[in-house]
Parts: sequence; C-alpha cells; structure tokens
Amino acid sequence: MNKKRMFQGGILVGLSLALVLGVLLLQKKNLQDSTGYTPDLSTEYLVTQYPDATGVQAEFYTIENDDTFLIIDGGWVENESAVRKVIAEHGGVVDAWIITHPHKDHAGAFNAILANPDGIVIRQIYDNGFDYDFIMTVGEPYDDITIMENYYALTKDLPNVTHLKRGDELTICGLTFSIYNAFDDTVLANIGDELDYQNNASLLFKVSSANSSMLFCSDIKYDMDTYLLSNYGEQIACDYVQTGHHGNWSFSEEFYEKTGASVFFFDAPAGITENPDFPASNFKDSLEAQNKTVLDFSTAPNTVTLK
Repeated sequence: MNKKRMFQGGILVGLSLALVLGVLLLQKKNLQDSTGYTPDLSTEYLVTQYPDATGVQAEFYTIENDDTFLIIDGGWVENESAVRKVIAEHGGVVDAWIITHPHKDHAGAFNAILANPDGIVIRQIYDNGFDYDFIMTVGEPYDDITIMENYYALTKDLPNVTHLKRGDELTICGLTFSIYNAFDDTVLANIGDELDYQNNASLLFKVSSANSSMLFCSDIKYDMDTYLLSNYGEQIACDYVQTGHHGNWSFSEEFYEKTGASVFFFDAPAGITENPDFPASNFKDSLEAQNKTVLDFSTAPNTVTLK
C-alpha cells in the first residue's frame, strides 16, 4: 500500500513539474519583447541584452528560438554565475558562442566557463581572428592582456573554433551572419595614435533573419569609421543596432543614420548613458530626440525580435 501511495505520489509530482514547465514555456512563447511585439519562436528569434553583475559596462547577448541558442560575449569574469544561469535555463547547451574580441568585459565569463564547463556544452565558437603574436609584441594599452592570453590558451587547439574574417557570410543556427570587420591588415592600416588594435579589430557583423536584422558594432571606435562607412555604408541597413564601444567614442552620427535602425542598444548602466561626462549621454539624447528607442542596462534584460 505504501509503495502504491509512493508511486501515485511520484506521478503527481511528475505531472506537477510537467505542468509548471508547460506554463513557463507558454509564458515564454507569449512574452512581449521591449518593443511590445510578441515573437513566435517557432519561426522567429528573440535577441536579449543582459546587464553585467559588476554593474559597469560589458557585453552579453543571447539569440534564441525554439531550436537554437547563441551567446555573444558574456561580460566580465564576475558575470560567470549569471551566464551559467542563463545557459542552464536553456538546457545547458550553447549552439554557438561568438566572442567579438578578447577583452575582459567581453570574454571574461567565457574564459571561466570554458576552463570549467561543469556540464555545459559549447558546440561552436567564433571569434575575430585576432593575431596573438602581434598583440603580445605591441602590447595592450586598454585592457588586461591576460584575458587574451587565457582565451588563446583555452581555444588554440580546439577543433570547433572558427576565426571570422572580413567579408565572410555564413549561416549560424539558421541566421545569416555578414562580417564587415575583423582583425586584419585593414585594421592595422587605419589605427590611430592610441594604437587600440583590439577594440578596433572587434567584430562588426549583421545578423539577418527572414524579415529583419541587427547590427552588432562590438567595441569598434572612431578609427574605423571612415573606412567602414565608405566600404559598407550601403550594407549596414538594419532594424536594430548594438552601438559601438558602449556608445562612447565610436562611430559618427552619419554611420548610425545609414543603418536606418529604430532601436539602439547601449551596453552600459545609466551612470554612463545619463552622465554628460560620457559621449554616450549626448548620443542617447540625440537618438531619443529622433524618436528612436534606446535601451541600456537600466531596463535590462531588454529584448527585440528578428522576425
């Protein structure tokens, strides 16, 4: 009799868990994005911007639908637990992880997770093809070079790493990725006196679904503005933009106007985007004066839909 009750109790617990999971899935499917649109994740993709556990600027995005889950960067090493939690909520499998460049506010959490996956599966890794030997020779004026060293040591022998190149167009998880900037001689030829190779060689890419697209500008700064605008100005039209270098010291207004985007993401807290000491503040004000939607860490997680 006790065994029967235990069996029946087990069934009830299982049904309860199934019901809870079903409700959560239904809620997720009916969840509106930050523009008020309700995505259909059987045919569309949800892009999510997350804040960083450090409370400062960083970059951590996910792109998902019913079948796939991608990560872009991940933030500081202190954001590791937050990234692990998001991955766990998606079944512990990352179909593709894109590292725009190996700086600590972009690759720190990734390094920590790759060094100790603890059950997490990362199927494919993509990066900006940085030249390890070159950076080790010229140095790193804007970041902790050990982040790049650790990333290189962890990934250099992995068979599932792809080094993206300028001009690449590839399909990742059903989405088209068009690569407009990566580490190459073009970047070296355009670098200014600051010698900020890593930021300016970070990935510029457009992610396109059937009916919409988002441009990711990573941490590219003004050094590359003239070249990228003149060479890709007709290709960067999109619906959404992740602004370069957290909205600071990045592209010209002409570059962003060329995108024609309606929603702009700033990967920074209000302490930057609303602080007149930072260019991001004036940039945000300018966009809002044009009736553009501006999303930053003050309202994150923020979401838009690739339709």
